[in-house]
Amino acid sequence: MVELAHDRLVRPWRLYRAQALLLAATGLLLAWVFHATRLDVQLAQPYYDAVNHAFPWRFAWISKYFVHRYMKYALLTLGVCVWATALWSTLRPRPHGFFATHRRRWWLVAWSFVLVPGVIALLRRYSAMHCPWDIADFGGYATYFDLLGATSPGVRPGRCFPAGFVATASWTLAFAMLWYPERKLRCIVVGVVALALSFGMGWVQQMRGAHFLSHTLWSLWLSWATVLALHATTGAWRETGPAPSG
Repeated sequence: MVELAHDRLVRPWRLYRAQALLLAATGLLLAWVFHATRLDVQLAQPYYDAVNHAFPWRFAWISKYFVHRYMKYALLTLGVCVWATALWSTLRPRPHGFFATHRRRWWLVAWSFVLVPGVIALLRRYSAMHCPWDIADFGGYATYFDLLGATSPGVRPGRCFPAGFVATASWTLAFAMLWYPERKLRCIVVGVVALALSFGMGWVQQMRGAHFLSHTLWSLWLSWATVLALHATTGAWRETGPAPSG
Protein backbone atom coordinates (compact mmCIF):
# COMPACT_ATOMS: atom_id res chain seq x y z
CA MET A 1 0.00 0.00 0.00
CA VAL A 2 2.83 2.38 0.83
CA GLU A 3 4.47 1.62 -2.51
CA LEU A 4 1.19 2.26 -4.34
CA ALA A 5 0.68 5.58 -2.57
CA HIS A 6 4.22 6.60 -3.38
CA ASP A 7 3.69 5.74 -7.05
CA ARG A 8 0.55 7.89 -7.15
CA LEU A 9 2.53 10.86 -5.81
CA VAL A 10 5.53 10.41 -8.08
CA ARG A 11 3.61 9.75 -11.30
CA PRO A 12 2.02 13.24 -11.72
CA TRP A 13 5.30 15.04 -11.13
CA ARG A 14 6.87 12.99 -13.88
CA LEU A 15 4.04 14.18 -16.12
CA TYR A 16 4.50 17.83 -15.12
CA ARG A 17 8.27 17.66 -15.57
CA ALA A 18 7.97 16.15 -19.04
CA GLN A 19 5.28 18.62 -20.09
CA ALA A 20 7.22 21.59 -18.67
CA LEU A 21 10.26 20.60 -20.74
CA LEU A 22 8.07 20.20 -23.82
CA LEU A 23 6.45 23.59 -23.27
CA ALA A 24 9.84 25.24 -22.78
CA ALA A 25 11.23 23.70 -25.98
CA THR A 26 8.19 24.54 -28.10
CA GLY A 27 8.00 28.05 -26.64
CA LEU A 28 11.60 28.76 -27.58
CA LEU A 29 11.02 27.28 -31.04
CA LEU A 30 7.93 29.40 -31.67
CA ALA A 31 9.67 32.57 -30.50
CA TRP A 32 12.70 31.92 -32.70
CA VAL A 33 10.88 30.83 -35.88
CA PHE A 34 8.50 33.77 -36.03
CA HIS A 35 11.22 36.24 -35.08
CA ALA A 36 13.76 34.97 -37.60
CA THR A 37 11.28 34.74 -40.49
CA ARG A 38 8.23 36.50 -41.90
CA LEU A 39 6.33 33.23 -41.98
CA ASP A 40 3.25 34.86 -40.49
CA VAL A 41 2.96 37.36 -43.33
CA GLN A 42 3.86 34.81 -46.01
CA LEU A 43 1.12 32.40 -44.88
CA ALA A 44 -1.47 35.18 -44.74
CA GLN A 45 -0.76 36.49 -48.24
CA PRO A 46 -2.64 33.76 -50.19
CA TYR A 47 -5.87 34.75 -48.43
CA TYR A 48 -5.54 38.47 -49.23
CA ASP A 49 -7.07 39.97 -52.36
CA ALA A 50 -4.66 42.75 -53.31
CA VAL A 51 -6.98 44.04 -56.04
CA ASN A 52 -9.94 44.61 -53.73
CA HIS A 53 -7.77 45.23 -50.64
CA ALA A 54 -9.67 42.68 -48.56
CA PHE A 55 -9.67 39.19 -47.12
CA PRO A 56 -12.56 37.53 -49.01
CA TRP A 57 -13.01 34.87 -46.33
CA ARG A 58 -13.71 37.61 -43.78
CA PHE A 59 -17.34 37.83 -44.84
CA ALA A 60 -17.95 34.32 -46.23
CA TRP A 61 -20.91 32.56 -44.61
CA ILE A 62 -19.01 29.40 -43.65
CA SER A 63 -16.22 31.31 -41.91
CA LYS A 64 -18.08 34.29 -40.46
CA TYR A 65 -21.29 32.56 -39.41
CA PHE A 66 -20.89 28.77 -39.32
CA VAL A 67 -17.44 28.68 -37.69
CA HIS A 68 -17.18 32.04 -35.96
CA ARG A 69 -20.75 32.07 -34.65
CA TYR A 70 -22.51 28.70 -34.62
CA MET A 71 -19.51 26.54 -33.72
CA LYS A 72 -18.67 29.01 -30.98
CA TYR A 73 -22.22 28.76 -29.61
CA ALA A 74 -21.99 24.95 -29.70
CA LEU A 75 -18.73 24.97 -27.74
CA LEU A 76 -20.12 27.45 -25.21
CA THR A 77 -23.09 25.14 -24.73
CA LEU A 78 -20.70 22.24 -24.20
CA GLY A 79 -18.89 24.24 -21.54
CA VAL A 80 -22.13 24.97 -19.71
CA CYS A 81 -22.97 21.25 -19.83
CA VAL A 82 -19.56 20.43 -18.33
CA TRP A 83 -20.21 22.83 -15.45
CA ALA A 84 -23.63 21.28 -14.90
CA THR A 85 -22.01 17.83 -14.83
CA ALA A 86 -19.32 18.93 -12.37
CA LEU A 87 -21.90 20.54 -10.08
CA TRP A 88 -24.18 17.51 -10.27
CA SER A 89 -21.34 15.13 -9.41
CA THR A 90 -20.54 17.27 -6.37
CA LEU A 91 -24.06 18.00 -5.12
CA ARG A 92 -25.33 14.49 -5.81
CA PRO A 93 -22.24 12.36 -5.17
CA ARG A 94 -22.29 8.70 -6.08
CA PRO A 95 -20.35 6.06 -4.13
CA HIS A 96 -19.46 4.14 -7.28
CA GLY A 97 -19.20 4.67 -11.03
CA PHE A 98 -17.50 7.06 -13.43
CA PHE A 99 -18.57 10.29 -11.74
CA ALA A 100 -17.54 9.03 -8.33
CA THR A 101 -13.98 8.38 -9.49
CA HIS A 102 -13.66 11.38 -11.84
CA ARG A 103 -15.16 14.25 -9.84
CA ARG A 104 -11.98 16.32 -9.62
CA ARG A 105 -11.28 15.69 -13.29
CA TRP A 106 -14.67 17.09 -14.27
CA TRP A 107 -13.84 20.19 -12.27
CA LEU A 108 -10.54 20.41 -14.15
CA VAL A 109 -12.47 20.53 -17.44
CA ALA A 110 -15.06 22.94 -16.02
CA TRP A 111 -12.47 25.41 -14.77
CA SER A 112 -10.57 25.11 -18.05
CA PHE A 113 -13.70 26.35 -19.82
CA VAL A 114 -13.46 29.54 -17.75
CA LEU A 115 -9.75 30.10 -17.20
CA VAL A 116 -8.27 29.20 -20.60
CA PRO A 117 -10.26 31.95 -22.38
CA GLY A 118 -9.73 34.21 -19.38
CA VAL A 119 -5.93 33.96 -19.47
CA ILE A 120 -5.84 34.59 -23.20
CA ALA A 121 -8.28 37.52 -22.95
CA LEU A 122 -6.14 39.10 -20.23
CA LEU A 123 -2.98 38.84 -22.32
CA ARG A 124 -4.78 40.26 -25.37
CA ARG A 125 -5.80 43.29 -23.34
CA TYR A 126 -2.17 44.28 -22.85
CA SER A 127 -0.83 43.15 -26.23
CA ALA A 128 0.53 45.62 -28.78
CA MET A 129 0.50 43.17 -31.69
CA HIS A 130 -1.94 43.69 -34.55
CA CYS A 131 -4.28 41.51 -36.60
CA PRO A 132 -3.40 40.85 -40.26
CA TRP A 133 -6.11 43.20 -41.55
CA ASP A 134 -4.45 46.02 -39.54
CA ILE A 135 -0.99 45.40 -41.03
CA ALA A 136 0.35 47.67 -43.80
CA ASP A 137 1.09 44.62 -45.97
CA PHE A 138 -2.67 44.02 -46.11
CA GLY A 139 -3.93 47.59 -46.41
CA GLY A 140 -3.80 48.45 -42.73
CA TYR A 141 -2.08 51.15 -40.70
CA ALA A 142 0.54 49.26 -38.65
CA THR A 143 3.91 47.70 -39.32
CA TYR A 144 4.17 43.98 -38.67
CA PHE A 145 6.25 42.88 -35.69
CA ASP A 146 6.48 39.59 -33.86
CA LEU A 147 6.45 38.73 -30.17
CA LEU A 148 10.13 39.64 -29.78
CA GLY A 149 10.05 42.59 -32.18
CA ALA A 150 9.94 46.29 -31.39
CA THR A 151 6.59 48.08 -31.46
CA SER A 152 5.96 50.89 -33.90
CA PRO A 153 6.17 54.26 -32.12
CA GLY A 154 3.01 56.32 -32.20
CA VAL A 155 0.81 53.42 -33.36
CA ARG A 156 -2.05 52.37 -31.14
CA PRO A 157 -1.76 48.83 -29.74
CA GLY A 158 -3.51 46.14 -31.74
CA ARG A 159 -4.57 43.93 -28.82
CA CYS A 160 -4.73 40.96 -31.20
CA PHE A 161 -2.32 38.51 -29.59
CA PRO A 162 -2.79 35.71 -28.69
CA ALA A 163 -5.75 34.44 -30.72
CA GLY A 164 -8.87 34.79 -28.60
CA PHE A 165 -11.20 32.79 -30.83
CA VAL A 166 -8.96 29.73 -30.53
CA ALA A 167 -9.71 29.65 -26.81
CA THR A 168 -13.36 29.00 -27.68
CA ALA A 169 -12.21 25.48 -28.53
CA SER A 170 -8.79 25.03 -26.92
CA TRP A 171 -10.23 24.66 -23.42
CA THR A 172 -11.43 21.23 -24.62
CA LEU A 173 -7.81 20.09 -24.40
CA ALA A 174 -8.68 19.46 -20.76
CA PHE A 175 -10.80 16.50 -21.86
CA ALA A 176 -7.51 14.75 -22.64
CA MET A 177 -6.92 14.51 -18.88
CA LEU A 178 -10.33 13.07 -18.06
CA TRP A 179 -9.10 9.48 -18.40
CA TYR A 180 -5.47 10.02 -17.31
CA PRO A 181 -3.61 7.91 -16.32
CA GLU A 182 -5.79 4.78 -16.65
CA ARG A 183 -6.46 5.08 -20.39
CA LYS A 184 -3.53 6.92 -21.90
CA LEU A 185 -4.33 6.01 -25.50
CA ARG A 186 -7.80 7.49 -25.14
CA CYS A 187 -6.24 10.62 -23.64
CA ILE A 188 -3.96 10.97 -26.65
CA VAL A 189 -6.80 10.48 -29.15
CA VAL A 190 -9.05 12.99 -27.37
CA GLY A 191 -6.18 15.46 -27.08
CA VAL A 192 -5.36 15.20 -30.78
CA VAL A 193 -9.01 15.74 -31.73
CA ALA A 194 -9.26 18.79 -29.45
CA LEU A 195 -5.98 20.14 -30.81
CA ALA A 196 -7.10 19.65 -34.41
CA LEU A 197 -10.42 21.38 -33.72
CA SER A 198 -8.72 24.32 -32.03
CA PHE A 199 -6.08 24.66 -34.74
CA GLY A 200 -8.74 24.44 -37.45
CA MET A 201 -10.73 27.26 -35.89
CA GLY A 202 -7.55 29.30 -35.65
CA TRP A 203 -6.77 28.64 -39.31
CA VAL A 204 -10.22 29.86 -40.33
CA GLN A 205 -9.48 33.08 -38.48
CA GLN A 206 -6.22 33.33 -40.39
CA MET A 207 -8.14 32.94 -43.65
CA ARG A 208 -10.40 35.80 -42.52
CA GLY A 209 -7.41 38.02 -41.78
CA ALA A 210 -8.19 38.06 -38.06
CA HIS A 211 -5.04 36.31 -36.82
CA PHE A 212 -1.59 35.16 -37.84
CA LEU A 213 -0.42 31.58 -37.43
CA SER A 214 1.80 32.52 -34.50
CA HIS A 215 -1.24 33.94 -32.69
CA THR A 216 -2.98 30.57 -32.99
CA LEU A 217 0.04 28.50 -31.97
CA TRP A 218 0.75 30.64 -28.92
CA SER A 219 -2.89 30.37 -27.88
CA LEU A 220 -2.63 26.59 -28.03
CA TRP A 221 0.62 26.74 -26.05
CA LEU A 222 -1.00 28.89 -23.35
CA SER A 223 -4.11 26.71 -23.29
CA TRP A 224 -2.17 23.54 -22.57
CA ALA A 225 -0.02 25.30 -19.97
CA THR A 226 -3.20 26.49 -18.23
CA VAL A 227 -4.74 23.01 -18.32
CA LEU A 228 -1.63 21.51 -16.75
CA ALA A 229 -1.60 24.16 -14.03
CA LEU A 230 -5.25 23.46 -13.30
CA HIS A 231 -4.58 19.72 -13.25
CA ALA A 232 -2.13 20.31 -10.43
CA THR A 233 -4.18 22.85 -8.46
CA THR A 234 -7.51 20.99 -8.66
CA GLY A 235 -5.87 17.83 -7.40
CA ALA A 236 -7.10 15.84 -10.40
CA TRP A 237 -3.94 13.75 -10.12
CA ARG A 238 -5.12 12.45 -6.73
CA GLU A 239 -8.04 10.53 -8.20
CA THR A 240 -7.61 6.90 -9.07
CA GLY A 241 -10.10 5.70 -11.63
CA PRO A 242 -10.96 2.08 -12.34
CA ALA A 243 -8.17 0.04 -13.83
CA PRO A 244 -8.42 -0.48 -17.60
CA SER A 245 -9.97 -3.78 -18.56
CA GLY A 246 -8.00 -6.39 -20.44
